[in-house]
Amino acid sequence: KHMCLVPEYKEMAEKMFLEGDWAPHFTELARLTLEGAKDNDKVVLSHATDRNEIRDHVIKKIIEGGASEDKITIIQLTIDPKVKARGLYHRTARMAEQSGMTMTECCKAFMEFEGEMTEEKYINMTLEAEAAQPEDGFEVHPKAILVDISGRDVTHFDNVDKALGLTRSTELPYESICAKVKPIDEARDKIVMESGFLLAFADFTARRKAQTNSLAIEEECEDEKKVEEMKKRRSTIVHCE
Repeated sequence: KHMCLVPEYKEMAEKMFLEGDWAPHFTELARLTLEGAKDNDKVVLSHATDRNEIRDHVIKKIIEGGASEDKITIIQLTIDPKVKARGLYHRTARMAEQSGMTMTECCKAFMEFEGEMTEEKYINMTLEAEAAQPEDGFEVHPKAILVDISGRDVTHFDNVDKALGLTRSTELPYESICAKVKPIDEARDKIVMESGFLLAFADFTARRKAQTNSLAIEEECEDEKKVEEMKKRRSTIVHCE
């Protein structure tokens, strides 16, 4: 299930999405990572985090939990924006189908557009949204090993292996890895979609939008008050003169 649907995590999700308080969520990620380390020598924590202060928070919590800093390796994946947008389109289309929705119905839960959603429209809208808010882009972590995965092929694995100093077995060719991993990924997405993720996500999106609009209205009213006060002061000054 998505964190928005798990009772003990829903409050964390609300704090992060609606209040901007991300600390509880990422503290829990660090805790779960440490739990995993009790039974495994190597643990991989994969999460899409754009700001270094959040990444550093996770690392700090992991170290506080007993991990050695020199045993922590940070890999930051990079990808061509258009390649990423195209991949997101196909994943979203698959998840929409799994939830019994069309791609257009699915996208309307978190995007505003007219007509039917197409692959090119999705890609263009995604790229335009990223260009309009460059400050929301992923920061480069000073301690991270940058790995480009734009190829979306065996070079992805080659670059990650090189970054970690690993040697992949010849008995695990790229095609066989994909054949094992893709069904797991699709099954995971299916469980998430069937659990009502889209409705929960749409609710969060609507509440955040309403919250943003409310703040904008308050700021506009405050500006109008300031203008009226300035007019009154000017009127008073003119009267005194």
